[in-house]
Amino acid sequence: MKPFLIAAIALYALSLITVLIHHASKSKPVGGASKWLLVAGLLVHTGGLLERIWSTGHAPMASMYETLVFFSWTTVLVSVIVIFRYDERETEIVTVPVSILAILFALANEKPGGPLTLILRTRWFETHVTASFAAYALFTLAFSAAAIYLWKKWRRTEEEELKKFQDIASRSILWGFCFFSASMFAGAVWAYLAWGTYWLWEPKVIWSFIVWFFYAGAMHAWYVREWRGTGLAIATVLGFIVVLFTYLGVSLLMKSSHNF
Repeated sequence: MKPFLIAAIALYALSLITVLIHHASKSKPVGGASKWLLVAGLLVHTGGLLERIWSTGHAPMASMYETLVFFSWTTVLVSVIVIFRYDERETEIVTVPVSILAILFALANEKPGGPLTLILRTRWFETHVTASFAAYALFTLAFSAAAIYLWKKWRRTEEEELKKFQDIASRSILWGFCFFSASMFAGAVWAYLAWGTYWLWEPKVIWSFIVWFFYAGAMHAWYVREWRGTGLAIATVLGFIVVLFTYLGVSLLMKSSHNF
């Protein structure tokens, strides 16, 4: 998988450079090139994941190395969807570097693949992890939109343009929350099959509930007029920090049932 990841990093980096040039020069050909470079990187990245699945016989979700690569892939995927669905070319300025950093961190923690341990041999585990990282990718997109919103608000950009980033952030939070709820449900079923209980009082589960509760509050805050602008954008940025700690901080700093 490593050659695929190195090639993907190169294509993502070129895409990032060209999209920055596009914004600086307003050149449509450069903007088109950056878009297709990102798509090419995603395809190469997909090839790496497929190669890992072929070599291990299971979805690439059994180690931090594999989940970082998968998280990066899902983040680029939602970025590409936003590009083609909304013709929006600014959120990728944040999401693509996050994806590149995730791959670099994965390569620094590279681990040989192998068969799944008995406790992971269930579709509930794969459903749980897939839904989790779909949610993480959407929360990353929401973070990107919120960060750009705050930057443009500080630059006194027109309200109509600011509204676009509010909408992207709010929709990303809504869909991310749906996926994360599905992840928690699947995780509870998996926990029952593995340990005989739907809930474990351990760091990963507790922090996952904190993430769920946080974004549930963020969704409701959207309907409070006083929170819709700067307040909700700041909360979304803080939410991404909570997500990163839940995903990486807990795994690296605390003992958990999710450490394999």
